[in-house]
Amino acid sequence: MKIKVLTSYKPGTWNEYAKRAVESVLQHWPEDVQVAVYHETQPSDIFDHPRVEWHDIHETQPELVKFKNKYKDDPVANGEITEIPNGVRRPGPMPSKGSFQWNAVRFANKVFCVTHAIKTNTDYDYIIWLDADTYSFRTMPQSFLDEVLPKETLITYLGRENPKLNDGGKDPECGFVGYNLNHPQMQNFNSDWEDLYINGGIFKLTSGWTDCSSLWYLSKKYQKEKDVKVNDIGYASGVRGHHVFINSVLGLYMDHFKGKRKDTGTSWKKDFKPQSREATKDIAQLDYWKQVK
Repeated sequence: MKIKVLTSYKPGTWNEYAKRAVESVLQHWPEDVQVAVYHETQPSDIFDHPRVEWHDIHETQPELVKFKNKYKDDPVANGEITEIPNGVRRPGPMPSKGSFQWNAVRFANKVFCVTHAIKTNTDYDYIIWLDADTYSFRTMPQSFLDEVLPKETLITYLGRENPKLNDGGKDPECGFVGYNLNHPQMQNFNSDWEDLYINGGIFKLTSGWTDCSSLWYLSKKYQKEKDVKVNDIGYASGVRGHHVFINSVLGLYMDHFKGKRKDTGTSWKKDFKPQSREATKDIAQLDYWKQVK
């Protein structure tokens, strides 16, 4: 299976954590996996590696530039609560404070990185989005990727919707998402995803305006209307715990130090929840995880 890993990073964070993420993929993933790094400002210490390619996201995706320029001065589109004349509006009553969950401008970069890769890598079987604040700490066999990236499903993602609760769930954790480029609906899905931003449809979503919100919305739409199958390796697979990434099978090989975990460079011991699945019940006993605090 031909695979390419995508990532991107905020300006100024390359040496902080993104470089480490890329180097760990090169060290621990199968040696034929390629890496694409999307950037706004290329670091001065860019390293030349035969498996790594660099893309200026603003040059490759002019529609992203248009979107950001159109909404950059609208506080509500940036997750804040101050409404301006003819600006966008959140669904329902306006809360008392802002939230990143409604910052469409901030998270548009990630969407347009993925949609560019889907359009331009049709000779690949899968592309994988991997957040830049991840770290691959252990050799990953090809058989693992074959397992988590089925040939018949549209996407592989870390769902946080518990069907037993019937509560609507939460947006998926999108630190790792696999996109099946051989699926007959993938290019349609990709076009619809971009159109949410180009045509302003993102602002009609009711659960949030992040990349995770828009991905989840389209995933459910395609499952219902086009009968596509998805591979949820999160809650639907029996994973427990708020930090679904490390408690899933991904935790056998990777860490995701999201949010304040960047201060320590690892996830926290309290992030682990006892797992009932045979494949993941002993994750916390791996040497890497024994060292976290």
